[in-house]
Amino acid sequence: MLGALAMAGLAAYLNFRPEQHWILALTALIAAVSVESAVRSHPEWRGGMVGALSYALLPLVAVLSAGLFIDEAVTGYGRLAAGLAAGAATGLLLFAEYHSIAPGRPLFGPMRLVLAVVTYLAALAMFTVFFTKDLNLPASAAAVGGLSFALALDLLRESRGRGASSLLAALAIGVSLAELRIALYYFPLDDLLTGALMIIGFYIATGLVHHLLDEDLTPATVAEYFVVAGVSTTVVIIARQLL
Repeated sequence: MLGALAMAGLAAYLNFRPEQHWILALTALIAAVSVESAVRSHPEWRGGMVGALSYALLPLVAVLSAGLFIDEAVTGYGRLAAGLAAGAATGLLLFAEYHSIAPGRPLFGPMRLVLAVVTYLAALAMFTVFFTKDLNLPASAAAVGGLSFALALDLLRESRGRGASSLLAALAIGVSLAELRIALYYFPLDDLLTGALMIIGFYIATGLVHHLLDEDLTPATVAEYFVVAGVSTTVVIIARQLL
C-alpha cells in the first residue's frame, strides 16, 4: 500500500503544472510515518517511539530526494516512469527497514546493505539538487550538514556505540560535510562533479566513524579508506573530463 501511495504522490508531483511542492512533502511524510509505525509494530522492537523516529528519517529523505532529483534531471514521459519506479522502491524500503530491526534474523545483513545503498543514493541525489538550485553558500552548507546528519544517523544505527555516541558522531559528520561543501565552493566544478565528490566525502566520514564506534579502527583501515577516496576521486574527475 505504501508503494502505491508513493507512486501516486510522486507521479502527481512530477506531472502536475504548476508544481505542487506540498504533494511531495505530504508523500514523504506518509512514507516516514508508515515506516515508523511498521517498526513499532515489530514483535522484537524495544526502542520505544523516540527510537523508531530514527527509522523514519531515511524514507523521508529518500522520497524527497527522488522527487527533487527526477524533477531536475528527467524530462518528458520519463518523469512519469521514474516517479512510478521510485514510488515502488519506497514500498521495498519499508520492507527493508522492517527486516533490519532484529540483528539475529536471516534477512538483517542483506536488508542493511539495501538501506546503505539507498542512503548513499539519496545523499548523492540531494547533494546534486542543492547545487543545481543555486542556493547561497550558507544555505547550501546548512542543507548539506542537516542532510548528512540525518542520513548518518541511519547508517550508524547498528554500530556498538549507540545513544549519545551515535548522535554526536552523526553531528560531527554533518559539520564535516558542511565544511567540505564550503571548501568546494571555491573550485570551478560542475554540479554533478561536486555531488560526486561530496558523496565520496560522506562515504569516508561515515565509514571511518562507524569503525571508530565499533572500536576496530586501525591505521590499515584508515589507509584503505583514503586509497578508495583517492582512486574514486581520480576516476570521477577523469570521467567528467571525457564526457
